[in-house]
Amino acid sequence: MNPNMAYHALETKIATKKGRILNNKDWKKYIESDSVEHLAELLKNNPEIGKVFKDINNTESERVNLETVLSSLRKFEIENLLHYLSGDYKEFLKAFLIEEDIKDLSLILRKLSRGDSLDGIKEGFIHSKLFTCLDFEEILTARNIEQLIKKLKGSIFYNGIKNMSNTDVINREFHFEMKLYSVLYKSLLERAEKLDRNDSKTAKDIVGLRIDLLNIQWIYRAIKYYNISSHEIYFYSLEGGNVLNDDEIRNLCYSKSFDEFKLLVNDYFKYDLFKDLKDTDIDINVVVDAYMFNYLKNKNYKNIGIVISFIYLLDSVINDLTSITEGVQYQVPKEKLKEYLAYKI
Repeated sequence: MNPNMAYHALETKIATKKGRILNNKDWKKYIESDSVEHLAELLKNNPEIGKVFKDINNTESERVNLETVLSSLRKFEIENLLHYLSGDYKEFLKAFLIEEDIKDLSLILRKLSRGDSLDGIKEGFIHSKLFTCLDFEEILTARNIEQLIKKLKGSIFYNGIKNMSNTDVINREFHFEMKLYSVLYKSLLERAEKLDRNDSKTAKDIVGLRIDLLNIQWIYRAIKYYNISSHEIYFYSLEGGNVLNDDEIRNLCYSKSFDEFKLLVNDYFKYDLFKDLKDTDIDINVVVDAYMFNYLKNKNYKNIGIVISFIYLLDSVINDLTSITEGVQYQVPKEKLKEYLAYKI
């Protein structure tokens, strides 16, 4: 038995959480909500999701407030699960919280790059106050991108962004964010190496698949929306994937058309990843979320995989609930809204 991981307690705990969060009857009610206020009340009444509303004064109906609460669900659950781990296993799980730091840092970045004030920005923060790797109080004293980068000196992010100029970041925010995410996945893979052999392999397999899907998402969006070269697309791709090797990543980045890109992806994955993708309707985010969700939902891990798969399922859940919030806000037809969800109701 692994002394650093209370496996049986975690297995029971996570099974209960998943059962509460992925309650099909509840989700049908979410879809049928006639207002954001109504949706918020339904979510508060869910025995698991409702916990994240505790001590949060969120009575307003603006979409951004509910989205912030939903985005905090992942942090809330990870902090809870950390009580069942110790040693290198606890350090590995804490690395997942780096993503919350990145999201809040990106929020600051967008404000500064547009010359907006940072007043009130804390209300949208989702990072873990217990385990953040950044001093946000100090970061919030930055008044421009150059100051922001200087204030990150000494952090795990600094080396990747220290040579970026104000112009680089203002013109292409994705440069900055891709550098931050490369740190996240490097940290996860490095900490996975310190786990027991079987746990390490499982961790690298699941995280590696996540990296593969994020690379597909990134390359797809870069080809479609960004006016950048194939070389730049390749340069900003993440390392450490499980399915795609370096040559295959390069081939995808240098695809001559969307059709070639899709054919290559399907060939490498031995699966038609884009079968439900309609360029005018479904976003690539939904495609990769659905693949990850379906891959993990029926897995029966007997090791650290139960924790990692739960975290990535939460990512899909949060994205889906955010889509439902948007759909309710803008009165998207219910059947149409279902097409935008990884979790099929």
